[in-house]
Amino acid sequence: MQQHPMRLLTRNDIPSLKNFIATVVSMTPKPGMVAWLLHRLTGLFLVLYLVLHTLGLRSMGDPVAFEKYVTMYRQPLFKFAEFLLLGVVAYHAFNGIRIILQDMFFRSGTERPLFYLVLLLTVMITVVGGYHIIYPYFIAPLLLWWGL
Repeated sequence: MQQHPMRLLTRNDIPSLKNFIATVVSMTPKPGMVAWLLHRLTGLFLVLYLVLHTLGLRSMGDPVAFEKYVTMYRQPLFKFAEFLLLGVVAYHAFNGIRIILQDMFFRSGTERPLFYLVLLLTVMITVVGGYHIIYPYFIAPLLLWWGL
């Protein structure tokens, strides 16, 4: 359907941040779109992590600076970030495998179940693998507080 060339623009036709946010919020997210977005975001997070990790490893030449670096990473905030990093790596890896499987073997009808399988595997790996990371900092204090 073509618009009349002399039609006046309305407020909703003018590009703005407000209209963009309203459009994004009004969309119904589908598994393929969510998988695509999460894969890009986790990829960007991993690149940022690699840069920060490489900069931190530069302190290995100086023992005092390296000890300060290692001590900083023993803080609860960094342990929680390490737990999140495990989830990011797990999602990015499992979603990459899903993309390869869909491109090579499956068709679009399997997109939804494979995406939910990726989410399930990500949660399982993150919880099982990250339990020992966050236990001394978050779970044990809660158990003590509850008197267990």
